[in-house]
Amino acid sequence: MYFGKKNAEEPVVEMVDTVVYSCESEACNGWMRKDFASAENTCPMCGSNLVEEVRELPKISNEYNAYR
Repeated sequence: MYFGKKNAEEPVVEMVDTVVYSCESEACNGWMRKDFASAENTCPMCGSNLVEEVRELPKISNEYNAYR
């Protein structure tokens, strides 16, 4: 039988401090990155207000936002 080798090295994920908008409702856990948020300041899941906060998240790029 053949068993494939697994990669010994895990991919390195760079964590960065990221500004996010978080729902202020206790019943809702919705949030979104500032780069991907629309101009509206309401939660798309429950309709409550969104507040700005900083979280440590994996780095991703938003190429659409780079051309604004």
